[in-house]
Amino acid sequence: MSAPTSMPIRSSELSALHRATLARFIAGCFSESEPAWVELIRGPAIRADLEQACAGLGLDTALIRSALAALDSGASAADSLAQLLGHTVRSEAPPYELEYRASEVFQQSQTLADIAGFYRAFGFEPYGPLTERADFFATEWEFLAVLSIMEARAEDEEQSACCVSAAREFLTEHAAAWMPAFVERIRRADATSFLARVGELAEAVLGQWCRELDVAIGPRWLELRPTSAEDSTISCGAPGQVELGPALAAVLEEPS
Repeated sequence: MSAPTSMPIRSSELSALHRATLARFIAGCFSESEPAWVELIRGPAIRADLEQACAGLGLDTALIRSALAALDSGASAADSLAQLLGHTVRSEAPPYELEYRASEVFQQSQTLADIAGFYRAFGFEPYGPLTERADFFATEWEFLAVLSIMEARAEDEEQSACCVSAAREFLTEHAAAWMPAFVERIRRADATSFLARVGELAEAVLGQWCRELDVAIGPRWLELRPTSAEDSTISCGAPGQVELGPALAAVLEEPS
């Protein structure tokens, strides 16, 4: 009797795994700067996995080589994050979806609630020692990675189709609508930076995914929402809480 053979991975499953690999990398680059993490992603094994994922999706592997070449040291990653993203929501290149949306408080709360609803529906809890808002660039990429992994590991076609449908809806209503404008702001601020190079990878992955799902990509330039008095209290992630500003926080606390 011949030994049982493992079932081959379908091309759709493999593509989903490739997207998950790149999405996790993109998310990490915009949220991690610890020297140990930097050294890990600069290793040959990680580089090989990332290049394989790019090639598997039909993307230029030079995108990975360019990003890693710009990563000279742990300090350069930290400097890039601090200089381009800053420590407040309203930086030179705000990494938050709401900054590219209408400024009316109710609309902002609805957008955050909708994003959080996507996360809850798939068991994704974007919390930890350093809490970030649901509309943070890296958090949205982590969620897209989760959807891709769930698609690849789906037990049947119905589960897989559910993940694909959710990805299409999330890209349409959120990620694809504002991320190109965010990446463009990084590019204009410092086109040679580590984050700009990773941003180009993010653009490529987003574009490939949107073409596959027939989703329209947002413009490369969007004006930021007007600032208000409450913006002086808004900050990025902090242990145990996420600052939204008093007006927006009050709306979110109201019973639905």
